[in-house]
Amino acid sequence: MSTLREKISAATQELYLEKGIESVSMRKVAERVGVSAPAIYRHFKNKNELLSEIVVQGLKILEGYLRPAMEAGSSFERLRGMIDGYLDFALNEPQYFDFAFLTPSHDINRLADELAKPHAATFRIAIDVVADCMKDGTFIDGDPLEAGILLWAEAHGLVILFRTGRFGDDPQMFRQVYGRLIDRVIEGLRAVPQPG
Repeated sequence: MSTLREKISAATQELYLEKGIESVSMRKVAERVGVSAPAIYRHFKNKNELLSEIVVQGLKILEGYLRPAMEAGSSFERLRGMIDGYLDFALNEPQYFDFAFLTPSHDINRLADELAKPHAATFRIAIDVVADCMKDGTFIDGDPLEAGILLWAEAHGLVILFRTGRFGDDPQMFRQVYGRLIDRVIEGLRAVPQPG
């Protein structure tokens, strides 16, 4: 049987997915769960903490898209799989992507502070894969964090442009553009540029 906290989290996800962020309130979540609003406050101190459950769930879903990449053979295949998994997450789970990356938050700090948080594990794994690409000679030697940020900025920026309508609304066309532009950035990181 689920704990009350898990039921509250599930109700928060349901309200968000059904009716959007404006529908999520302590009172509405309490009604959905069948408890009083004060019962919610015993588990979540405020609405921001409740909303963070949506981000946590979204990041768990993102991890599911990235996990297959971690089983790839080479460091480069793992990295490319993660970049493509990020695109799949954005296109297949747009509500979670939008909330995690397009909804303004008062709790966003500097990147260094964000990396210290538990949910940053996925980004740290990506940086480790970039470091592996440098160690095995796929990428030129340098700062893995800077190279990782460059790759994420490219992938994320392209997805944001698509999610906000700047690339039209054809996901297949966008996948092709995304792949070509990611390839251009990767070529700039390669120790030995690949022909063709």
